[in-house]
Amino acid sequence: MLKAPFTELPYEPTVVMFLAGLETEYNDREFKEELLKLDPNSKMGRVEIIKKYIIKGQEYLSYRHKFLLVKKLEGALANKNYDFSSAFEYDYETDEPSPSPWSASEIDTPRSFFEDVFNVANDAWRADILRAAMEDPSTW
Repeated sequence: MLKAPFTELPYEPTVVMFLAGLETEYNDREFKEELLKLDPNSKMGRVEIIKKYIIKGQEYLSYRHKFLLVKKLEGALANKNYDFSSAFEYDYETDEPSPSPWSASEIDTPRSFFEDVFNVANDAWRADILRAAMEDPSTW
C-alpha cells in the first residue's frame, strides 16, 4: 500500500489536496500578497496560480502519488454532480478550513478551476503519470 508522504498512513488523495499550495496561514505575508494579486477567475491568473502555487506545492510527491492525485481529480471531473465549490469552503466533517485564500463565492466556476488544474497537472507531470500508469498500482 502506498503511504502518505512522511507518514506510515495509507495515501488517500482528495481533490482538496490540490489546493495545499495555496495555504497562506503558514507562509509569510509576502507569499499571501503575491498570491492574492492573481485573479482565480481570469484564465491567465488561474494558470499562473496553478503553475506557481498548486503544481509547485506538490513537487515533493513521488510519481505514484502524483498519478493517484490526478486520477482522483479525473474521477471527480467525470462526476457531473461533484461539488467543486466545497473544496473552497470549511469542511465541517473534518473540522478543517480550506487551504484556499478564496471562498467558493469568490470563484466564478469552481469546476472550471479544477478542469484547469487537471490540464496543467497532466501537462506538468506527464512523465510521472506515464511512468506510474505503466505499473500495477496493487504492488504499491
